Amino acid sequence: MTATAHALVAGAILTRFSDPVAASFLAFGSHYMMDSIPHWDFGTNWRGRSKTLTGALAIFDTAMAFTVAYILYAGKMGILPVTIVVGASLVPDWIETPWYIFFASQKKHEPGPKASLLERMAYTIYKLPNIFHAKAQFPLGFFTQVATVAFFLVLLK
Repeated sequence: MTATAHALVAGAILTRFSDPVAASFLAFGSHYMMDSIPHWDFGTNWRGRSKTLTGALAIFDTAMAFTVAYILYAGKMGILPVTIVVGASLVPDWIETPWYIFFASQKKHEPGPKASLLERMAYTIYKLPNIFHAKAQFPLGFFTQVATVAFFLVLLK
């Protein structure tokens, strides 16, 4: 899912469960539930793009996520709780980032036999949460994402 999709659901969780600690745990968990639905996001087909472009798209998506969350939820819930809960909803994607940035490439899909401990750890941290990911190509994956977010927004109303 895009960061914006996770932020929308995180904000809805915060409005339903106003305790930022509880809402953060729920938002963190919702990330994995949402990612298990086949979806498109800016990480789909990343091996076909430069790391610079993929990084720029990720930064843009994260900035949009916080902006949309602040616009929709900060007036009612406060900027600090929104920041905390949206941040918690995005942590699963952020912990995968070191593998992408420092080690992965278009041709490198896993550590080699002489990989450092740091590289192997980064790969393990990337790979474990990815068992939940279900990708779909655009536009179908975009529509499933919209439907997933809509479902959670209605559920949390």
